[in-house]
Amino acid sequence: MEIIDFQGSKVPATYLGDGVYTIFDGYGIWLHANDHKNPTDKVYLEPSVMEALKRFEKDLMSCEKKDEGKEPENLARTNYK
Repeated sequence: MEIIDFQGSKVPATYLGDGVYTIFDGYGIWLHANDHKNPTDKVYLEPSVMEALKRFEKDLMSCEKKDEGKEPENLARTNYK
């Protein structure tokens, strides 16, 4: 973890892997691609989106355990909002 200047504040930035960096702004999480200071792309995850992502991961893990080797097709139809 590195402390960086971000939008006028000192905040933690962490490299996750595969060119993805996370920055916590005190409310949500920014995902920056390829560089945390000069990203090629940015995505902002509000807490509700983070919760939806966690539900997706839980469902994905559940499908993988049930249907090892099968495509988790039911996840494509699930709304995680």
